[in-house]
Amino acid sequence: MPPALRRTLLWALAYGTLGFAAGFAFGALRELVLIPAFGDRTGHLLEFPMVTAAACAIGVWIGRRSSGPAFAIGVLGVVVLIAFESTMALGFMRVSLTDYLAGYDLTRGALFPVGLALMAFAPVIGRKFSRR
Repeated sequence: MPPALRRTLLWALAYGTLGFAAGFAFGALRELVLIPAFGDRTGHLLEFPMVTAAACAIGVWIGRRSSGPAFAIGVLGVVVLIAFESTMALGFMRVSLTDYLAGYDLTRGALFPVGLALMAFAPVIGRKFSRR
């Protein structure tokens, strides 16, 4: 494997892993604090900007430090995050496939795809900042 490709894949793996870890931490906050205090929908709505900002901050940081194609790192990071998230939900938590896919349905108010799109572009923004 060419060194440049290996570096890109390693940055993407780091991005997806750190993004998943941030989502896991904020998910615990949502379940333990936000939902009991504010209800299910409001708890999710309060958590979304926090976890999205954290994932994007990680992406900007990686975009500033990496040398590979920033958008590829972002998209592959999202793929890694989805792989971890789907394994956790479908494999360990035994969420039904229908319920899992509902989390991606924008017409039902799902915000997860919006966060993933922002996450994919965050390294590009970080790269632009690093060139100033």
